[in-house]
Amino acid sequence: MAVIARTKKPMALAALLILSLGPGARAETPDYKPTASEAVLLPKFCWHQFMGDKFSGPGYYIPPESCGWVTNHYCPGLVDLNRANRAIGDERKRRLDLLRARENTLYTLKGIKDFPHCPIRVHAETTLRIIDDQLKMVR
Repeated sequence: MAVIARTKKPMALAALLILSLGPGARAETPDYKPTASEAVLLPKFCWHQFMGDKFSGPGYYIPPESCGWVTNHYCPGLVDLNRANRAIGDERKRRLDLLRARENTLYTLKGIKDFPHCPIRVHAETTLRIIDDQLKMVR
């Protein structure tokens, strides 16, 4: 019974969150392909993921040998965070972007927990704090 209660609570909270976002929230699929002006705002370690082989040297990607293979969600989360910061006057879009950024950042932090020397760890932890602070300010 306790196991069922523990699994139902997060699911109920997720359902409540989706419903609180309003109609159409589930239908929105983010476009993680940044524009050129968005790409230059990203850290250098995201450039290979979005801009391809012309940025393939050291520093242009998150090293899987140091961080594992689940970091591919982090840079799209940063795209969401940057878009949230530009969504002035559109609180609903800002909140959705922040929630997606948070989900991607948490996914990354969970994935790198067994990689203590991952070079993006502090960056991701700082990003999560920024996102959480910003979520406190939106309705």
